[in-house]
Amino acid sequence: MITPFSLKTPGRILFGAGSLNSLAEAISGFGRRPLLVLGGRSFTASDHFARVCSSLQHLGLTWQTTQVSSEPSPSLVDQAVLAATDAGIDLVVAIGGGATVDAGKAISAMLIEGGPVSRFLEGVGTTRPSGRKLPFIAVPTTAGTGSEATANAVLSEVGQRGFKKSLRHDRYLPDLALIDPLLTLSCPPRLTIACAMDCFTQLVEGYLSTKASAPTDALALEGLQAVARSLQAVCLDGGNLSARSDLAYAALLSGIVLANAGLGTVHGLAGTIGGLAAIPHGVICGSLMAPANRLTLARLRKTGGNHPALGKYSILGKIFSGTERAADQWYQDFFIAELERLSTGLQIPPLSAYGLGEDDIPRIIAASDNKNNPLPLTEEELTSLLTTRLTPAHSWSEP
Repeated sequence: MITPFSLKTPGRILFGAGSLNSLAEAISGFGRRPLLVLGGRSFTASDHFARVCSSLQHLGLTWQTTQVSSEPSPSLVDQAVLAATDAGIDLVVAIGGGATVDAGKAISAMLIEGGPVSRFLEGVGTTRPSGRKLPFIAVPTTAGTGSEATANAVLSEVGQRGFKKSLRHDRYLPDLALIDPLLTLSCPPRLTIACAMDCFTQLVEGYLSTKASAPTDALALEGLQAVARSLQAVCLDGGNLSARSDLAYAALLSGIVLANAGLGTVHGLAGTIGGLAAIPHGVICGSLMAPANRLTLARLRKTGGNHPALGKYSILGKIFSGTERAADQWYQDFFIAELERLSTGLQIPPLSAYGLGEDDIPRIIAASDNKNNPLPLTEEELTSLLTTRLTPAHSWSEP
Protein backbone atom coordinates (compact mmCIF):
# COMPACT_ATOMS: atom_id res chain seq x y z
CA MET A 1 0.00 0.00 0.00
CA ILE A 2 1.32 3.45 -0.94
CA THR A 3 1.74 5.78 2.04
CA PRO A 4 -0.20 9.06 1.58
CA PHE A 5 1.89 11.96 0.28
CA SER A 6 1.73 15.42 -1.23
CA LEU A 7 4.17 16.82 -3.78
CA LYS A 8 5.00 20.48 -4.42
CA THR A 9 6.68 21.37 -7.72
CA PRO A 10 7.15 24.50 -9.85
CA GLY A 11 4.18 25.42 -12.03
CA ARG A 12 6.09 24.32 -15.14
CA ILE A 13 9.57 22.94 -15.79
CA LEU A 14 11.44 23.50 -19.06
CA PHE A 15 14.75 21.59 -19.21
CA GLY A 16 17.34 21.11 -21.90
CA ALA A 17 20.32 22.56 -23.72
CA GLY A 18 19.12 25.58 -25.68
CA SER A 19 15.95 26.09 -23.65
CA LEU A 20 17.04 29.68 -22.89
CA ASN A 21 15.87 30.45 -26.44
CA SER A 22 12.29 29.98 -25.17
CA LEU A 23 12.64 32.46 -22.30
CA ALA A 24 11.37 35.60 -24.02
CA GLU A 25 8.25 33.85 -25.28
CA ALA A 26 7.66 32.42 -21.81
CA ILE A 27 8.03 35.87 -20.27
CA SER A 28 5.47 37.32 -22.67
CA GLY A 29 2.98 34.78 -21.37
CA PHE A 30 3.15 36.34 -17.90
CA GLY A 31 3.56 40.07 -18.56
CA ARG A 32 5.05 42.90 -20.59
CA ARG A 33 7.52 44.55 -18.22
CA PRO A 34 9.77 42.09 -16.39
CA LEU A 35 12.32 42.87 -13.71
CA LEU A 36 15.43 40.88 -14.58
CA VAL A 37 17.34 39.92 -11.44
CA LEU A 38 20.83 39.04 -12.69
CA GLY A 39 23.83 37.40 -11.10
CA GLY A 40 27.49 37.79 -12.02
CA ARG A 41 28.66 40.19 -14.70
CA SER A 42 29.93 37.25 -16.75
CA PHE A 43 26.35 36.49 -17.76
CA THR A 44 25.43 40.07 -18.64
CA ALA A 45 28.54 40.23 -20.83
CA SER A 46 27.70 36.98 -22.59
CA ASP A 47 26.04 36.17 -25.89
CA HIS A 48 23.31 34.43 -23.87
CA PHE A 49 22.18 37.71 -22.34
CA ALA A 50 22.47 39.56 -25.63
CA ARG A 51 20.13 37.03 -27.24
CA VAL A 52 17.63 37.28 -24.38
CA CYS A 53 17.54 41.08 -24.71
CA SER A 54 17.17 40.87 -28.48
CA SER A 55 14.27 38.42 -28.13
CA LEU A 56 12.54 40.62 -25.54
CA GLN A 57 12.95 43.63 -27.82
CA HIS A 58 11.56 41.70 -30.76
CA LEU A 59 8.40 40.94 -28.76
CA GLY A 60 8.01 44.60 -27.79
CA LEU A 61 8.75 44.01 -24.11
CA THR A 62 10.54 46.53 -21.90
CA TRP A 63 12.48 45.56 -18.82
CA GLN A 64 14.36 46.77 -15.79
CA THR A 65 17.41 45.06 -14.26
CA THR A 66 18.95 44.66 -10.83
CA GLN A 67 22.22 42.93 -9.97
CA VAL A 68 22.90 40.38 -7.22
CA SER A 69 26.65 39.91 -6.73
CA SER A 70 26.64 38.12 -3.37
CA GLU A 71 24.47 36.18 -0.94
CA PRO A 72 21.22 38.19 -0.74
CA SER A 73 20.59 40.13 2.46
CA PRO A 74 17.30 41.63 3.60
CA SER A 75 18.63 45.11 2.77
CA LEU A 76 19.50 44.04 -0.80
CA VAL A 77 15.95 42.79 -1.31
CA ASP A 78 14.44 45.94 0.24
CA GLN A 79 16.56 48.20 -1.98
CA ALA A 80 15.66 46.26 -5.13
CA VAL A 81 11.97 46.43 -4.27
CA LEU A 82 12.18 50.17 -3.62
CA ALA A 83 13.91 50.75 -6.98
CA ALA A 84 11.28 48.71 -8.84
CA THR A 85 8.23 50.14 -7.10
CA ASP A 86 6.06 52.30 -9.37
CA ALA A 87 7.99 51.09 -12.44
CA GLY A 88 5.08 49.01 -13.77
CA ILE A 89 6.89 45.70 -13.16
CA ASP A 90 4.48 42.81 -13.72
CA LEU A 91 6.77 39.79 -13.31
CA VAL A 92 10.23 38.89 -12.00
CA VAL A 93 12.81 36.76 -13.81
CA ALA A 94 15.94 35.64 -11.94
CA ILE A 95 18.90 34.49 -14.03
CA GLY A 96 21.91 33.39 -12.01
CA GLY A 97 23.08 31.12 -9.23
CA GLY A 98 21.10 30.08 -6.20
CA ALA A 99 21.65 33.42 -4.46
CA THR A 100 20.23 35.26 -7.46
CA VAL A 101 17.22 32.96 -7.71
CA ASP A 102 16.54 33.37 -3.98
CA ALA A 103 16.79 37.15 -4.29
CA GLY A 104 14.40 37.16 -7.25
CA LYS A 105 11.95 34.94 -5.39
CA ALA A 106 11.95 37.32 -2.41
CA ILE A 107 11.65 40.42 -4.61
CA SER A 108 8.66 38.95 -6.49
CA ALA A 109 6.92 38.46 -3.13
CA MET A 110 7.84 41.79 -1.58
CA LEU A 111 6.73 43.80 -4.62
CA ILE A 112 3.23 42.66 -3.66
CA GLU A 113 3.59 42.14 0.09
CA GLY A 114 5.48 45.31 0.93
CA GLY A 115 8.63 45.38 3.05
CA PRO A 116 10.78 45.27 4.93
CA VAL A 117 11.33 41.61 4.11
CA SER A 118 12.84 40.91 7.56
CA ARG A 119 9.30 41.08 8.99
CA PHE A 120 8.53 37.81 7.21
CA LEU A 121 11.73 35.81 7.77
CA GLU A 122 11.45 32.64 9.81
CA GLY A 123 13.10 33.08 13.20
CA VAL A 124 13.61 36.80 12.62
CA GLY A 125 10.25 38.45 11.91
CA THR A 126 6.87 37.86 13.45
CA THR A 127 4.59 38.24 10.41
CA ARG A 128 3.51 35.29 8.29
CA PRO A 129 3.68 36.03 4.55
CA SER A 130 0.38 35.90 2.66
CA GLY A 131 1.88 34.04 -0.30
CA ARG A 132 0.97 36.76 -2.79
CA LYS A 133 3.67 37.53 -5.36
CA LEU A 134 4.28 38.64 -8.92
CA PRO A 135 4.71 35.82 -11.45
CA PHE A 136 8.24 34.46 -11.02
CA ILE A 137 10.55 32.67 -13.47
CA ALA A 138 13.76 31.02 -12.26
CA VAL A 139 16.67 30.43 -14.65
CA PRO A 140 19.65 28.90 -12.81
CA THR A 141 23.17 29.32 -14.19
CA THR A 142 24.73 26.94 -11.64
CA ALA A 143 23.81 23.38 -10.65
CA GLY A 144 23.58 23.26 -6.88
CA THR A 145 20.89 24.80 -4.72
CA GLY A 146 17.80 23.64 -6.58
CA SER A 147 16.20 26.98 -5.66
CA GLU A 148 14.41 26.89 -9.01
CA ALA A 149 12.18 24.19 -7.48
CA THR A 150 11.75 25.33 -3.86
CA ALA A 151 9.19 27.42 -2.00
CA ASN A 152 11.67 29.41 0.08
CA ALA A 153 14.21 32.18 -0.43
CA VAL A 154 17.27 32.14 1.84
CA LEU A 155 18.45 35.56 3.02
CA SER A 156 21.41 36.19 5.31
CA GLU A 157 23.33 38.64 7.43
CA VAL A 158 26.91 37.61 8.19
CA GLY A 159 28.58 38.39 11.52
CA GLN A 160 28.49 37.68 15.24
CA ARG A 161 24.76 38.41 15.25
CA GLY A 162 24.35 37.00 11.77
CA PHE A 163 21.70 34.65 10.48
CA LYS A 164 20.66 32.68 7.45
CA LYS A 165 16.89 32.40 7.37
CA SER A 166 14.10 31.67 4.91
CA LEU A 167 11.20 33.62 3.48
CA ARG A 168 8.82 30.74 2.90
CA HIS A 169 5.38 30.03 1.48
CA ASP A 170 4.12 27.22 -0.75
CA ARG A 171 2.99 29.83 -3.30
CA TYR A 172 6.56 31.03 -3.70
CA LEU A 173 7.36 28.06 -5.93
CA PRO A 174 8.44 29.46 -9.32
CA ASP A 175 5.74 29.65 -11.97
CA LEU A 176 8.38 28.45 -14.42
CA ALA A 177 11.74 26.81 -13.82
CA LEU A 178 13.80 27.03 -17.01
CA ILE A 179 17.00 24.99 -16.82
CA ASP A 180 19.49 25.26 -19.68
CA PRO A 181 22.70 23.28 -18.94
CA LEU A 182 24.56 25.43 -21.49
CA LEU A 183 24.44 28.27 -18.97
CA THR A 184 26.54 26.25 -16.51
CA LEU A 185 29.46 25.64 -18.89
CA SER A 186 31.25 28.82 -17.82
CA CYS A 187 30.90 28.08 -14.10
CA PRO A 188 34.46 28.15 -12.63
CA PRO A 189 35.91 25.02 -10.98
CA ARG A 190 35.65 26.08 -7.34
CA LEU A 191 32.04 27.15 -7.73
CA THR A 192 31.25 24.00 -9.72
CA ILE A 193 32.57 21.83 -6.88
CA ALA A 194 30.72 23.77 -4.17
CA CYS A 195 27.45 23.64 -6.10
CA ALA A 196 27.83 19.94 -6.88
CA MET A 197 28.38 19.12 -3.20
CA ASP A 198 25.32 21.17 -2.20
CA CYS A 199 23.18 19.27 -4.71
CA PHE A 200 24.65 15.93 -3.60
CA THR A 201 24.01 16.72 0.07
CA GLN A 202 20.41 17.74 -0.57
CA LEU A 203 19.67 14.52 -2.43
CA VAL A 204 21.23 12.34 0.28
CA GLU A 205 19.58 14.20 3.17
CA GLY A 206 16.20 14.24 1.43
CA TYR A 207 16.48 10.53 0.67
CA LEU A 208 17.33 9.69 4.29
CA SER A 209 14.84 12.18 5.77
CA THR A 210 12.18 11.03 8.20
CA LYS A 211 9.73 13.00 6.00
CA ALA A 212 10.66 11.16 2.80
CA SER A 213 7.91 9.58 0.70
CA ALA A 214 7.76 7.19 -2.25
CA PRO A 215 7.88 10.04 -4.83
CA THR A 216 10.73 11.91 -3.10
CA ASP A 217 12.71 8.66 -2.78
CA ALA A 218 12.25 7.99 -6.50
CA LEU A 219 13.34 11.51 -7.44
CA ALA A 220 16.28 11.44 -5.03
CA LEU A 221 17.54 8.14 -6.43
CA GLU A 222 17.20 9.45 -9.99
CA GLY A 223 19.25 12.50 -9.02
CA LEU A 224 21.84 10.43 -7.17
CA GLN A 225 22.34 8.23 -10.24
CA ALA A 226 23.14 11.40 -12.19
CA VAL A 227 25.54 12.55 -9.46
CA ALA A 228 27.29 9.17 -9.44
CA ARG A 229 27.72 9.34 -13.22
CA SER A 230 28.90 12.91 -13.51
CA LEU A 231 29.99 14.71 -10.32
CA GLN A 232 33.67 13.93 -10.74
CA ALA A 233 33.51 14.29 -14.52
CA VAL A 234 32.09 17.80 -14.32
CA CYS A 235 34.69 18.82 -11.73
CA LEU A 236 37.49 17.58 -13.96
CA ASP A 237 36.14 18.95 -17.25
CA GLY A 238 33.76 21.90 -17.02
CA GLY A 239 33.18 21.77 -20.76
CA ASN A 240 31.58 18.32 -20.62
CA LEU A 241 27.98 19.18 -21.57
CA SER A 242 26.68 15.69 -20.83
CA ALA A 243 28.06 15.86 -17.29
CA ARG A 244 26.83 19.44 -16.87
CA SER A 245 23.36 18.29 -17.94
CA ASP A 246 23.43 15.47 -15.38
CA LEU A 247 24.32 17.89 -12.58
CA ALA A 248 21.72 20.46 -13.67
CA TYR A 249 19.12 17.69 -13.67
CA ALA A 250 20.27 16.44 -10.27
CA ALA A 251 20.12 19.97 -8.84
CA LEU A 252 16.55 20.42 -10.08
CA LEU A 253 15.53 17.12 -8.51
CA SER A 254 17.32 18.01 -5.27
CA GLY A 255 15.19 21.16 -5.04
CA ILE A 256 11.96 19.19 -5.47
CA VAL A 257 13.14 16.61 -2.92
CA LEU A 258 14.11 19.16 -0.26
CA ALA A 259 10.89 21.13 -0.78
CA ASN A 260 8.89 18.01 0.05
CA ALA A 261 11.08 15.86 2.31
CA GLY A 262 13.15 18.45 4.15
CA LEU A 263 16.85 18.18 4.97
CA GLY A 264 19.00 16.86 7.80
CA THR A 265 21.88 17.63 10.11
CA VAL A 266 24.31 19.06 7.55
CA HIS A 267 21.87 21.74 6.41
CA GLY A 268 20.75 22.36 9.96
CA LEU A 269 24.33 23.27 10.83
CA ALA A 270 25.03 25.01 7.50
CA GLY A 271 22.39 27.68 8.08
CA THR A 272 23.94 28.70 11.37
CA ILE A 273 27.53 28.52 10.11
CA GLY A 274 26.64 30.60 7.04
CA GLY A 275 25.36 33.36 9.31
CA LEU A 276 28.58 33.41 11.33
CA ALA A 277 31.12 33.41 8.51
CA ALA A 278 31.20 34.09 4.78
CA ILE A 279 31.66 30.46 3.77
CA PRO A 280 30.18 29.23 0.48
CA HIS A 281 27.18 27.07 1.35
CA GLY A 282 28.34 24.18 -0.81
CA VAL A 283 31.72 24.19 0.91
CA ILE A 284 30.02 23.76 4.29
CA CYS A 285 27.98 20.87 2.88
CA GLY A 286 31.00 19.21 1.31
CA SER A 287 33.01 19.65 4.48
CA LEU A 288 30.39 18.14 6.81
CA MET A 289 28.93 15.38 4.61
CA ALA A 290 31.36 12.59 5.49
CA PRO A 291 31.54 13.05 9.29
CA ALA A 292 27.78 13.66 9.60
CA ASN A 293 26.90 10.49 7.71
CA ARG A 294 29.59 8.45 9.50
CA LEU A 295 28.11 9.41 12.88
CA THR A 296 24.54 8.86 11.68
CA LEU A 297 25.37 5.39 10.34
CA ALA A 298 27.07 4.47 13.62
CA ARG A 299 23.96 5.55 15.56
CA LEU A 300 21.70 3.55 13.25
CA ARG A 301 23.76 0.39 13.72
CA LYS A 302 23.30 0.67 17.48
CA THR A 303 19.52 0.36 17.02
CA GLY A 304 19.89 -3.34 16.27
CA GLY A 305 20.08 -3.16 12.50
CA ASN A 306 16.38 -2.82 11.73
CA HIS A 307 16.12 0.89 11.02
CA PRO A 308 14.89 1.53 7.43
CA ALA A 309 17.62 4.12 6.86
CA LEU A 310 20.23 1.35 7.04
CA GLY A 311 18.71 -0.16 3.91
CA LYS A 312 18.89 3.23 2.25
CA TYR A 313 22.59 3.56 3.10
CA SER A 314 23.09 0.16 1.44
CA ILE A 315 21.35 1.43 -1.71
CA LEU A 316 23.56 4.53 -1.70
CA GLY A 317 26.61 2.29 -1.55
CA LYS A 318 25.36 0.22 -4.48
CA ILE A 319 24.79 3.35 -6.59
CA PHE A 320 28.29 4.71 -5.99
CA SER A 321 30.15 1.37 -6.09
CA GLY A 322 28.37 0.17 -9.21
CA THR A 323 28.22 -3.38 -7.86
CA GLU A 324 25.56 -5.63 -6.33
CA ARG A 325 27.53 -8.55 -4.93
CA ALA A 326 28.45 -7.60 -1.38
CA ALA A 327 26.77 -7.56 2.04
CA ASP A 328 24.72 -4.56 3.16
CA GLN A 329 27.33 -3.45 5.69
CA TRP A 330 29.99 -3.35 2.98
CA TYR A 331 27.86 -1.02 0.87
CA GLN A 332 27.13 1.21 3.84
CA ASP A 333 30.84 1.50 4.64
CA PHE A 334 31.67 2.04 0.98
CA PHE A 335 29.34 5.04 0.79
CA ILE A 336 30.96 6.71 3.82
CA ALA A 337 34.41 6.02 2.35
CA GLU A 338 33.25 7.54 -0.95
CA LEU A 339 32.17 10.72 0.84
CA GLU A 340 35.57 10.94 2.51
CA ARG A 341 37.35 10.28 -0.78
CA LEU A 342 35.39 13.04 -2.50
CA SER A 343 36.09 15.51 0.30
CA THR A 344 39.83 14.82 -0.01
CA GLY A 345 39.97 14.46 -3.78
CA LEU A 346 38.01 17.65 -4.45
CA GLN A 347 40.08 19.49 -1.82
CA ILE A 348 37.13 20.68 0.25
CA PRO A 349 38.70 23.00 2.83
CA PRO A 350 38.09 22.74 6.59
CA LEU A 351 35.79 25.32 8.16
CA SER A 352 38.78 26.70 10.05
CA ALA A 353 40.08 28.00 6.70
CA TYR A 354 37.33 30.65 6.94
CA GLY A 355 38.10 31.78 10.46
CA LEU A 356 35.87 29.49 12.53
CA GLY A 357 37.38 27.90 15.63
CA GLU A 358 36.48 25.51 18.39
CA ASP A 359 35.16 28.40 20.49
CA ASP A 360 32.36 28.77 17.92
CA ILE A 361 31.13 25.18 18.31
CA PRO A 362 28.77 25.67 21.29
CA ARG A 363 27.09 28.63 19.59
CA ILE A 364 26.67 26.72 16.33
CA ILE A 365 25.12 23.72 18.06
CA ALA A 366 22.80 25.83 20.21
CA ALA A 367 21.38 27.62 17.16
CA SER A 368 21.10 24.56 14.88
CA ASP A 369 18.80 21.59 14.58
CA ASN A 370 19.06 18.15 13.06
CA LYS A 371 15.40 17.48 12.42
CA ASN A 372 14.57 14.98 9.67
CA ASN A 373 17.90 13.20 10.21
CA PRO A 374 17.22 9.43 10.44
CA LEU A 375 18.19 9.73 14.11
CA PRO A 376 18.98 13.06 15.83
CA LEU A 377 22.66 13.38 16.74
CA THR A 378 23.55 14.23 20.33
CA GLU A 379 25.35 17.39 21.39
CA GLU A 380 28.47 15.30 21.96
CA GLU A 381 28.24 13.85 18.45
CA LEU A 382 27.66 17.27 16.89
CA THR A 383 30.69 18.60 18.76
CA SER A 384 32.77 15.73 17.43
CA LEU A 385 31.44 16.33 13.91
CA LEU A 386 32.37 20.02 13.93
CA THR A 387 35.70 19.48 15.63
CA THR A 388 36.86 17.21 12.81
CA ARG A 389 36.30 20.05 10.32
CA LEU A 390 37.86 22.81 12.43
CA THR A 391 41.38 21.46 12.37
CA PRO A 392 44.06 22.85 10.06
CA ALA A 393 44.35 21.03 6.74
CA HIS A 394 45.38 21.63 3.16
CA SER A 395 44.31 24.80 1.41
CA TRP A 396 41.85 24.62 -1.47
CA SER A 397 43.88 25.09 -4.62
CA GLU A 398 42.25 25.46 -8.02
CA PRO A 399 41.51 21.97 -9.44
